[in-house]
Amino acid sequence: MAEEKPNTGQFVRREVPADLVEVVPENRGLFYWILASPLLLFIAWVWIDIFAHFSPISYYWVDAVLAILLFVGVAVLPCGAVAHYLVSSMPRLFGHAGWDVQPLEPVSEAEMYMVRYRYHSRHRAANSWEQVWMRAAQGWVYIEIATILVGAVAMIPIFFSVSDFGFGH
Repeated sequence: MAEEKPNTGQFVRREVPADLVEVVPENRGLFYWILASPLLLFIAWVWIDIFAHFSPISYYWVDAVLAILLFVGVAVLPCGAVAHYLVSSMPRLFGHAGWDVQPLEPVSEAEMYMVRYRYHSRHRAANSWEQVWMRAAQGWVYIEIATILVGAVAMIPIFFSVSDFGFGH
């Protein structure tokens, strides 16, 4: 057992060793795809139009089907998986996104949110096609959140720049 420290009036956070276990949602990522759908639908719409513009095929629906298949294979899965990997590789920065913390020592309910977890290892879920799709869906949700935040921050200087040139008056 650890020694009891004398009460000096200062709050001291206890460090607890822990493992990170990848979270696997029960609905197999459907909720994540629904959350990411506005951004994905917009990008798919632009992708289909650009594909149809440069395609030698004269049937738009054939172009649309080929563009969607190419879009899923070239953009959706790789970009979503990369975004998921980047966010899940920095659990402290992104608030344990995609991870469940499993303490290796007992933690009381009263101190559960006050301890500092020191990570020993990460345990990812087994690789399967379902898991790849779910990770890609989570990654696209992260991309959509980043798009919203960057857009909100970028709108402030754009607004002031536009208003300086007389727009909006």
